[in-house]
Amino acid sequence: MLNKYFTPTRELNMKNTFKLLAFASITLVSCHKANRTTSFMNNATITGYNLSANMCGAKYLLVIHGIADSGAQFDSLPTSSRLTIDSTAFPINIQINWHANHFNSCDTIVHRITIDSVDR
Repeated sequence: MLNKYFTPTRELNMKNTFKLLAFASITLVSCHKANRTTSFMNNATITGYNLSANMCGAKYLLVIHGIADSGAQFDSLPTSSRLTIDSTAFPINIQINWHANHFNSCDTIVHRITIDSVDR
C-alpha cells in the first residue's frame, strides 16, 4: 500500500524540488550580501605620519572634512579594511566612520580618534 506513494517518479520529483529550493536559497542569500552598502559619516584625508616625539601623538595625521579644527590623529585602520597605509603615497583620500577616544589626558592637546570603518 505504501508503494503507491513512493514511486520512482515521485521520488525523482522530490529530489529535483529539493535541489531547486536549495539553489534558490543559496542564490538569494549570496545576492543579499552583495547588495549591502556602507554609508560613511565623513570624507577625510590621511596627510601622513605623525613625526612629533611626544607621548600623546598617534601614528598618523588625518583631516576630517566638514569639521572645524579637524586635525586628528589615529593609530591604525580596522583589521577588516582593504586599505594599507604603509604601501600608499600620502595624501590618501578616504571615507570613514569614526569615534573620538577619550581614554587619556591628552585629549585636550591631541584629538585622537578610532576609525571604525574606511573605504577609498
